Amino acid sequence: MSIIIRGARLIDPGQQLDQVTDLHIKNGNIEAIGDLTGLNAASEINAKGMILSPSFVDILTYLRDLNQIQKGTIVSETQAAASAGFTQLCASPDTQPCSDAGSVISMVNNKVVSAGFCDLLPVAALTKELKGTQLSNMEALARAGCIGFSNASYDISDNNILLRCYEYAATFGLKVFVQAQDQQLGDGHMHAGATATRMGLDGIPVIAETLAISRHLLLMQHTGVSGHFNQLTSAKGVNLIRQAKAQGMNITADVGVAHLCFTDTAIDGYRSQYHVQPPLREETDRKALLAGIKDGTIDAICSAHQPHESAAKCAPFAATATGMAIYDMLIPLIQGLVDAGDLTWALAIQALSYNSAAIAVGKTPKLSVGEEANLTLIDTSHYWTLNSSSQLSHGTNQALANQNLKARVKLTVKRGLVSYQM
Repeated sequence: MSIIIRGARLIDPGQQLDQVTDLHIKNGNIEAIGDLTGLNAASEINAKGMILSPSFVDILTYLRDLNQIQKGTIVSETQAAASAGFTQLCASPDTQPCSDAGSVISMVNNKVVSAGFCDLLPVAALTKELKGTQLSNMEALARAGCIGFSNASYDISDNNILLRCYEYAATFGLKVFVQAQDQQLGDGHMHAGATATRMGLDGIPVIAETLAISRHLLLMQHTGVSGHFNQLTSAKGVNLIRQAKAQGMNITADVGVAHLCFTDTAIDGYRSQYHVQPPLREETDRKALLAGIKDGTIDAICSAHQPHESAAKCAPFAATATGMAIYDMLIPLIQGLVDAGDLTWALAIQALSYNSAAIAVGKTPKLSVGEEANLTLIDTSHYWTLNSSSQLSHGTNQALANQNLKARVKLTVKRGLVSYQM
């Protein structure tokens, strides 16, 4: 396939590239970059005013399927991911059955390959059935292609077990992914603040995150294991990661896009679409998370995409399922941050693509001649309405449903082939 994308703004933070030019894709690779006037291709796209970047890598998503097809299928959710600019996905291991065996990983991967929209970067369970009592066979799972290990949102309360997990992972040079929230302190429904008090909901204090981060950091420092923290939510949590990095610890961190855009006040009126775990915090926390991206404390932005069927969100707030369907909203949410002056597209692309790829696969993408063509083209001026006919995810828990939005992915290319086109 031969494609010429004309007049796009090419952004590649890894090469400090930010220029308006043309790009030619041929035989799966980037064939040429520059003024391609006079050159023709089978497919040509006028991308004037659009942004072209390396495609995105999602450090945390929930693909559902298996025994949760009422929430979404691997076909629907990977297609939705491609429509948000992603070509590689790190799926949470809390599938049903749990991703603690090579057979489950293989089954999920085969479904992803068959769908063809994205590639799977498997993250396997750190402990068997995520119960925190027995170690999974990490070395065998790594040989089966798993890029890291996580206990998802299930806290491992036994320090002896957690220490053994980290020692094992460190011995084999494996990466652990951590969602840091203390199980007992995190037994609530939203951030412990004025909104929770007014609404009479059980709150989750910031110390639920900071206590867990501190505990994991100490064990990581003791064992030397390579660690990644998923979904930071608080200013104090960001400061702990900043201090650990300043000490030279081998750690990275990400933030969910929802935590960059929303605060606990969005829940006012018991709006279950904003019922997420870990919880949305206060405006000072949101600003600190953005500052963490700008100064490099936070490396990546993840989707934390969790589709749900309507019934899962139709109950008293405390009884509703946690999570937000993000893929259809991701680009408009980032554009909103850019328009507000909170973020630039260069920083967003670095966090969604360059840094995420470095964390997940240890290799960074490039917009360079000869490189494999994994690209995302974003129309930042496209206005559209998110509704049941325009969304691709099966998740009905779209916080911006029926709203007029700005910006959308025009084209996603995976290994030189179009995986999504608007």
